[in-house]
Amino acid sequence: MDPSNQPTTPVNKPKLTQALKTVDNKELKSTGFWLNQVFLVLSTVFGVYLAAQSGLEQALKFDTFSKMEDNYYLRTSLFEEVKDNAHNVSEYAKLLAKSPATSEMQYHKPTLEKYIWQTMQYSPTTLETPSIFLTQIRRFYSRAEFVINAALKRQMSAKQASIELKKLTDIIEQQTLPQLQASATQLQQELKQNDIIIGSLKDFNNAN
Repeated sequence: MDPSNQPTTPVNKPKLTQALKTVDNKELKSTGFWLNQVFLVLSTVFGVYLAAQSGLEQALKFDTFSKMEDNYYLRTSLFEEVKDNAHNVSEYAKLLAKSPATSEMQYHKPTLEKYIWQTMQYSPTTLETPSIFLTQIRRFYSRAEFVINAALKRQMSAKQASIELKKLTDIIEQQTLPQLQASATQLQQELKQNDIIIGSLKDFNNAN
């Protein structure tokens, strides 16, 4: 009998391979598999979102507290500068009350230091200072300089200038300065309530 005429017996695939393919196909077709994949993707996206939100929140808090600290320094420095100027103007008013000679008035003319006041125009935190303080200080400087110059030019009597200057310094010393100092203290307390000590944020920045 010719072997070539005998029927060819098909080669059977390994049973293990067919079993694995059957299991894989069933798993891919199952609803549970796809739900697991969806939940896995959603949980990953949600986790990334929460991490990003947390980072953004921390960055915003740091920026807010940093600005508060900068404004604390600004208000404190402005307080000290205006305090010195008000004291000098007050002493000059006492001198004018005695109707001194023009030469003496000129010699003792107070110099209004405005380093902080003029530097504030370049500070991004200046307008975060309550406008009432900026307005009162601006008016004090403007009016004090006008009265002093008017007295020196004899456009206003020395005694009248003394009265005018005393009114100005009384407002600054009794109202503006105490309120300005209180506002700076309030900023310091707000920072402290958030566990931030004045100067710590600047130290942190320098450390980096």
